[in-house]
Amino acid sequence: MGHVDTMTKTAPKVTKGSAVHPRVHRAMIKLGRDMALARRVRSLSTIDMAERMGVDRSTLRRLEQGDPGVSLNTLAMALHALGLMDRLEGLVDRATDDVGLLTAEDTVPKRIARSRPASTRRTPAGPPRSESAEPEGW
Repeated sequence: MGHVDTMTKTAPKVTKGSAVHPRVHRAMIKLGRDMALARRVRSLSTIDMAERMGVDRSTLRRLEQGDPGVSLNTLAMALHALGLMDRLEGLVDRATDDVGLLTAEDTVPKRIARSRPASTRRTPAGPPRSESAEPEGW
């Protein structure tokens, strides 16, 4: 199906056609376990939690198993149901971003265009060819 991870000898996780970096996948699994624990600490059954979120139990199960294909909305609804919405709201807050704190907001560009070397620019024949099937940085 795709590239084989040489560290674990398993194919990378793929969701909706996109590969998921192993580190991201591990973080999603931990997040799912933490969500399940937070639900149980609050004595919420999967039925009650799913109803509060407005999803099926199978969707909640996928979230708690760390499925990277679960939508951001599903995660947000789970956090809301657990009374943890402030965690999402502050996730990338500038006040907790060391790099962001070093830069004055009015000096940050609104958009950043990616510069591409001439050899990788798209041609009418299709996307640029890559020597590796892996996403950049893997």
